[in-house]
Amino acid sequence: MSKTILHADDSPSVRRWVAEQLQELDVKVVSVADGAAALQALREAPCDLLLTDLEMPKLDGLSLIAAVRELPTYRFLPVLILSSRRPSEIEPERRQGVTGWIVKPIDPEHLRRWVRRSLPR
Repeated sequence: MSKTILHADDSPSVRRWVAEQLQELDVKVVSVADGAAALQALREAPCDLLLTDLEMPKLDGLSLIAAVRELPTYRFLPVLILSSRRPSEIEPERRQGVTGWIVKPIDPEHLRRWVRRSLPR
């Protein structure tokens, strides 16, 4: 059975590009436009990995991660940040709960490696 990845990014072109890059991994990619929609999607259906941008309307990526960690089902969900900002630009205490960080522009193979490594077996 394939795994489900939830991808939150306010850019339609980034959401489309990420979905295209992950096609070969036999995963289902669910794309949403902001953190609030991502949180709602997590409450409605199971997910194996969360990919999120940092800067989004309604609920930013770090606030989304904090909210996800409050949900018992997703306390240990792997979370990858896809952002143009570097981790060193964010206070360490705000990076709690992040599995990995990929800085944009993203190399497609680097993205697939991180996803394969982060998905539960």
